[in-house]
Amino acid sequence: MPASLVASHLLSRSPQPSMQQDWHTIPNARDSTPWHRDKGRLKLNFFISIIYVGMVLNGYDGMLISGLQAFDSWHNDIGLTEDNPNYAALLGLLNAAGPLSAFAIGPVITYIDQNWGRRWGLRCELVYGYTILFGTVLSCVAGIPSLAGNKGYTVFIIGRFVMGFGLGSFLITSLILVQEITHPRTRSLIAGAWNSFWILGSVIIAWVNFGTSHMTSSWGWRIPYLLQIPMAFYILIAVQFVPETPRFLIGKGRDDAAFDFLVEYHGNGDREDPLVLFEYDEMRAAIEKERLAKAEKWSVILRGRSNRHRLGLAALMTFLTQMSGASIIYYYYTIVFELVGITDPTVQTGIAAGLSMFTWCTQIAGVWSMKYIGRKRIILGVWPTLLLSLVGLCVAGGMFDRSGSTDTKSGVATVVLVWIYLGAYNYANPVLWSYPAEVQTFSMRSKGLLVWNCFTQVQAIYCVFVDSIALNSIGYKYYAVYMPLVIIQWFLVKYYMVETRGYTLEEVALAFDNASFSSLPIADHGGEMAKSDELQPNKV
Repeated sequence: MPASLVASHLLSRSPQPSMQQDWHTIPNARDSTPWHRDKGRLKLNFFISIIYVGMVLNGYDGMLISGLQAFDSWHNDIGLTEDNPNYAALLGLLNAAGPLSAFAIGPVITYIDQNWGRRWGLRCELVYGYTILFGTVLSCVAGIPSLAGNKGYTVFIIGRFVMGFGLGSFLITSLILVQEITHPRTRSLIAGAWNSFWILGSVIIAWVNFGTSHMTSSWGWRIPYLLQIPMAFYILIAVQFVPETPRFLIGKGRDDAAFDFLVEYHGNGDREDPLVLFEYDEMRAAIEKERLAKAEKWSVILRGRSNRHRLGLAALMTFLTQMSGASIIYYYYTIVFELVGITDPTVQTGIAAGLSMFTWCTQIAGVWSMKYIGRKRIILGVWPTLLLSLVGLCVAGGMFDRSGSTDTKSGVATVVLVWIYLGAYNYANPVLWSYPAEVQTFSMRSKGLLVWNCFTQVQAIYCVFVDSIALNSIGYKYYAVYMPLVIIQWFLVKYYMVETRGYTLEEVALAFDNASFSSLPIADHGGEMAKSDELQPNKV
């Protein structure tokens, strides 16, 4: 019998615990254990906190350049002044340098994740730490004429390019790891909170920029840059302690090590814990099925309809994240405010600081809402708000353009609309960032995240480069470019996205398989489960 038929026959006979028992009702040793007495939970949370610190650093650095644009000393030190005829293109290229290198590093990290382990992929945070350190020093040197000469911009962009390598290595593996090591009862919460720490990093840098905006010397922009170093040093040390994920251990035949992980971190040391035994059996059954089907091969992935659906959803989430207009405000908020007459650096950085805190709160609200509302409904509810905000920004910009600098109402309206837009966008962000890893099977998760990273970085390169040039050329009218894209995105989510609320990672895979889907237990489970007609791919 051909190997493919043997695999198919065995797959049909493989045990599927998720179809036999609802895991929400299974007792767990940690359920009644106070958190301060649960050593496994404390250690696991420490490992997850390392990833969160990396995201704080990611958000800090990600919003650094947009804040530096408010500093005249930064423009002068690196030789990027607004009287330069190529100013918009050079500024866009500066923001695109990081995504360019992050795109290049993606295949390398994917290979490491899949063959050496998630732990070693995460240890590439060593690269992240070193690149932040080296890039920070290089960028600060770029602003010293006696060292960089008239090549300040060139040296600075090299520093940004170096940092991008670390960014790409961190994003892919950390998204996988937060899904694969967390306890099933907190997986949605922890994975959803992943990107909220990016926002926390943006909050920190916004207030740092506001605090140093009163300084007219070069230290006004160098201090924010140098403050990245302590976090980078912490990551260099702490990342060494993160363990391998149980799913990867099972995939490599190290079942005992995987069981020990689940006992220690999910079962509070109880080797007879019912939920630990359930998890272990479910993981083994799912991974064995994938192994027999050779599900990790690109030829198998691309041949399967449900697998193409998963990859398409990973790409769709990047489309929603990058091409909905948020890049304009995140990377060029100083230009957005200047279009309606808000030009004072302290006012600009102050508004941005308050906005960062507000968006962090809305993102935390989004994390909690995922458990009760579901992924799909959040996006369907948020995207009309984004559309209306873009329309309002376009109208406010047009009113200021026609009335001149005496119109203060346009400035107030723009600030309010920016807050509404980013508040709604960040409410949906937990879905946009956690969903791509959640919907992949174990065997294709690293490859699915490679697709996600490629689309993310390519679109980020486009946005940060083109946004700068377009805003300089057509101003407020550029908001209209994103309006039809937001409408298209809403319809793609409506008819293509699959709800995953309430399932373990192994059960999520069945939501893409109509043949097996009818066997899943569909219930409310305290707000965890979605209705069956929202989960069937052919009915969304």
